[in-house]
Amino acid sequence: MPPFDKVIQQAQRAEARGYDSAWWPCHLMGWHPRSIWTPDITPLANFQKSADVYLDPVAAIAAAGSHTQKIRMGTGVTDIVRRNPAMLAQSALTLDHITRGRFILGLGAGEACNVTPYGLSFEKPVSKLEEGLKIIRKLWASRSEPVNYDGQFWKLKDAVLGLEPFEGKTPPIWIASHGPRALGITGQLADGWLPTRMTPGEYRAKLDVIHAAARGAGRDPRSFEAGMLAYVVVDEDRNVVRQLLDHILVKGLCLLLPAELFERFGAEPPFGKESSGFHDYIPSRVGRAEAEKIMNRVPREVTEYYTLNGTPEDIAQQIRDLGEAGLQHIVLWNITAFADPARAKSSFQGMDRVKDLLDAAGVTGA
Repeated sequence: MPPFDKVIQQAQRAEARGYDSAWWPCHLMGWHPRSIWTPDITPLANFQKSADVYLDPVAAIAAAGSHTQKIRMGTGVTDIVRRNPAMLAQSALTLDHITRGRFILGLGAGEACNVTPYGLSFEKPVSKLEEGLKIIRKLWASRSEPVNYDGQFWKLKDAVLGLEPFEGKTPPIWIASHGPRALGITGQLADGWLPTRMTPGEYRAKLDVIHAAARGAGRDPRSFEAGMLAYVVVDEDRNVVRQLLDHILVKGLCLLLPAELFERFGAEPPFGKESSGFHDYIPSRVGRAEAEKIMNRVPREVTEYYTLNGTPEDIAQQIRDLGEAGLQHIVLWNITAFADPARAKSSFQGMDRVKDLLDAAGVTGA
């Protein structure tokens, strides 16, 4: 978000502190309705008019990439519904040239909030993801030769992409997949995995599905990079963390979860028993009364499940547990300030402490 100078400074700080990667979300709409983005709920409303303020990640990564040397940079994540596969193939190669081989193309099936309100179709998003991935791969491999593709959603006839990969190597593609079909596509067509937070047992089971799909496609799972994007709520005091987890803005981020997860913890799904969260929730259509009602019903067990939370030592151990399940690269999204902006500085210091603890234990990939 603006001011843009801070974007550059934060990327440089992350590199100086020894982080391995920096990631940018690709959003038109934020996860919190404007109806509750008010000073009586969050002091952040005094400084930012809504939760919908996002810079374009392609432009942001281009600028940050030209002001850094080592840190990898990724979209966390974009989609093929809004970004035509051919244009996305070109953008990814461009960013890889700008960063000199440090770009990661993070992709997902998309979210309804970034698609439906803008006049785009959200039908069959996983099928679109699969088809778009195939088109990107074909264009990257074409070496300027014409490409033809007769798909369900896109048809290419004598299409060319003259920009060749930086130093002959295409950027890795990481997929934010969770369901069985998307996990299979990840193993067959992607280079890495970037789901959201889950338990170590769930992570291992889903990673096994990806590896099996990779082997079935004749690919070596050992070349695959297993990541995760996780919200972080951190403080030196565990009692404070528990209070932060109960804040309405933290609970609001859990509306993205599928109905079955709420039912697992004995809670009523916010949007009905058939809801898939990401595919149903459009914050701009949720008024104040409804937002407060559904968010306040989110139980503590769900916010604990969906976040890495606790002291820096607690979070480092949670990451090590996920590492035992196969995790190689954790992406930390600090949401502590949503609950208490006064803890913004200390929470980022807490994240640095998590990194230091992992470094001391010989764990890399933060």
